Amino acid sequence: MQKDQTIIDFEIIWKKINHSITEEEERFLNNWLNESPSHQSYMDNAMRYYLEGSAFDDSKTVSEQAWKALVFSETKKPNHASRWIIGLSAAVITIFLVMNYFRPDHKLEMERFALEKAELIKPGTNKALLILNDGTAHDLTTSKDLVLNDGGSVIKSEGTKLTYSKKEMVSREKEIKYNTLSIPRGGEFFLNLSDGTKVWLNSETVIRYPVQFSGKERRVELTGEAFFEVAHNAKVPFIVESGEQSVKVLGTEFNISSYKEDPLIYTTLVQGSVEVCFKNMPEIKQTLAPGEQSTINKLEAQILKHVVDPYKFVAWKEGRFIFDDKNLGEIMTTLSKWYNVEVTFASEELRNYRFTGDLKRYADFGEVLKKIGKTNEVKFIIENNKVTIR
Repeated sequence: MQKDQTIIDFEIIWKKINHSITEEEERFLNNWLNESPSHQSYMDNAMRYYLEGSAFDDSKTVSEQAWKALVFSETKKPNHASRWIIGLSAAVITIFLVMNYFRPDHKLEMERFALEKAELIKPGTNKALLILNDGTAHDLTTSKDLVLNDGGSVIKSEGTKLTYSKKEMVSREKEIKYNTLSIPRGGEFFLNLSDGTKVWLNSETVIRYPVQFSGKERRVELTGEAFFEVAHNAKVPFIVESGEQSVKVLGTEFNISSYKEDPLIYTTLVQGSVEVCFKNMPEIKQTLAPGEQSTINKLEAQILKHVVDPYKFVAWKEGRFIFDDKNLGEIMTTLSKWYNVEVTFASEELRNYRFTGDLKRYADFGEVLKKIGKTNEVKFIIENNKVTIR
């Protein structure tokens, strides 16, 4: 048996793993690690368990045997508190660690179970509901080979995209028919309009548009988020109305985020030029150049603009989530739409935790939570599709 050795308060190891350890606790931990190779083994096992989980058998017999193997005695005490002394082999430490601290009612085991449940939550897929001018609805998730003739256009759905092509010219006198494409939570879809304009639609987004454009403008209505690649036509401007905002373009690439529950509307220009104004106050406007973003506050008659990295705001259509010093409230709102989950916070303070990271849009939810959890002292509790953050 080795000489008596100091036992570590596991709360200190927990704080070290979660980056919340104090300077005094850090010094105590380093002294403890230098005291014996078995202590370093203990720490390594704790880290491995935290990152990968454990395959140890959770049986009462093994747990009792581990407990009987413990040998307690006295040793030096830190100045600030009394400490138990324990002589313990690395193998017994490992078993005791897993069997007694990492039981389901302890923090690490709860977190591991939460992440296992999170792995069952999958990312969004291509799905949408097409509503025709007469109110007829088509589920594009299941109607993968849909072909329709409506309003002078041939409409085709291939399960991932909806395409409009002109069948006949529409006169100004003839009634213009409108279609609506609705993308649910946990969905995305691609739309190719009759003029050749391409639209990538994010989760919880609705767009209303003419089956064929006619007249002196091409006007669509948007709620949610979409990336537009507008077909150039100098004589017929393309206009996107989104809530209080109106965006006018001739041919360009830009992203609009305009969800009803958000107080701000963001327009980010990638290429070309756009004019952003208030729909009911067109005299209040801003013209954007590539790499600029406008922000409209729905409660104020003001449009601000600033220089940004456009990719951070359009990466979602390329299969990435890029968060640059975003608070956890904003991040979880974005993720909840894509993974179709309900998110609640145990305290308002947690919403303000900051995070910077580049996440895969099509990763399982558990992988995303692991990355966020490693950078913030937050815990995720998963029950069905409900996530509680503590």
